[in-house]
Amino acid sequence: MVKDSVNTVKKICAGAVFFVSNLFGKLIEQVHYLDPKENTKQRIISAAVLIPLALYAIFYSKSTFLFAMIAIAVLMTIEWMDITKSAQDQKKWRLIGFFYIVIPIFSAVKIRFYDTDVLFWMFAIIWSTDIFAFFAGKILGGPKLMPTVSPNKTWAGLGGGLLASILIGLMSSFMFKGGVLFFVFFSAVLSLIEQASDLFESKIKRIFGVKDSGNIIPGHGGVLDRLDGMMFTAPFVLILITIFSDKF
Repeated sequence: MVKDSVNTVKKICAGAVFFVSNLFGKLIEQVHYLDPKENTKQRIISAAVLIPLALYAIFYSKSTFLFAMIAIAVLMTIEWMDITKSAQDQKKWRLIGFFYIVIPIFSAVKIRFYDTDVLFWMFAIIWSTDIFAFFAGKILGGPKLMPTVSPNKTWAGLGGGLLASILIGLMSSFMFKGGVLFFVFFSAVLSLIEQASDLFESKIKRIFGVKDSGNIIPGHGGVLDRLDGMMFTAPFVLILITIFSDKF
C-alpha cells in the first residue's frame, strides 16, 4: 500500500515536471510573437539559468551566497560608476551609490542568516512580480504606468505583478506563523515596493541617458538591471522581520 502511494506520488511529480517543461518550451517558441523587437528569449533563458543557481545559494550554501553578494556588490559599484560618470557632482552621486548598493546587499545577507525561507519568500515575490508584470503588460497592453520614466511599463503590468504577489502571499502563509491576511497584505506591499524600486533605477538611467546599466547578463543588461527590484525590497523585509519577528 505504501509502495503504491509512493509510486503514485512519483508519477504525479513526473507528470508535473513534463508539463512544466513542455510549457516552458512552448513559451520559448512563442515569445517573439509577444515581443518581436526585444530580446525576450534571452531574458527567459538567462532567468532559467540564474534562478536555480540563486536557489542553491539561498538554501544550500551560505558561503556561495556570501561570495555572490560580494561579487554582486563589486559589479554594481562598477556599473554605478559607469552610469554616473557624466555627473557634474561626482561626490554626491558616489555617496548615493554607496548607500543604494550597500544597504540592500547588507539586508539580503542579514535575511539569509536569519532564515532562508524568508529570503526565498522575498525573491519569490520579486521574480513572480517581474514575470507576471512583463507578460501581463505585453499581452494586455493598455495605458502606460510612467512613460517618461519607463515607456514599456503599463498599469496592466502593475496589476499582473500585484496579483502574482497575492498568490505568493497565500502560499507563504502556510510556511510561516503570520497567517493569511498578514502575508497577503505584505506580499502585495512588497510587490509595489519592488516595482517602485524598478522605476527608481529606470529614473536614474533616464537622468544619465543610459539604456542599461551594463551588458553582463544576456537579455537583462547589467547586474543593477537584473536586481533592481531587490534594492528597496531587501531593506523593507529586514525591517519586517525585525518588527514582526513572531510572524516568521
